[in-house]
Amino acid sequence: MAEHPNVRVIRDAYVALGAGDFAGGLKNVAPDAVFHIGGSGPLSGAHRGSKEIETFLLGLVALTAGDQQLDISNIYADDEHGVVVLRERASRPDGATLDVDEVHVLRIDSQGRITELWDLPSDPEAHDRFFDGL
Repeated sequence: MAEHPNVRVIRDAYVALGAGDFAGGLKNVAPDAVFHIGGSGPLSGAHRGSKEIETFLLGLVALTAGDQQLDISNIYADDEHGVVVLRERASRPDGATLDVDEVHVLRIDSQGRITELWDLPSDPEAHDRFFDGL
């Protein structure tokens, strides 16, 4: 079975973001997209629109001093949705570390743009503690 074209869109976005290329990583994100991030810290919440999403991503880089790694094991997609199965690893300059399995669920519009992302870590409490800066 051939790979769905949205798998490539998703993969390209993650590769670009992993390389620090925010313009490339966000080129297929709709201007009015929403990224839903759980927790109660400064990076949590619904980040709406390109500017808020970019600010959120820059916040991740600042908190982890650029050490966050998203190791993708699988990407699944159809015309309307994508699922990214990954392992997230990161550390903060204060010595705190994170190592959790995670799933990102994406909604994709008819133009192949990502319109929503839900971040679903396997250990929400550990994820929240790390990204809340505690």
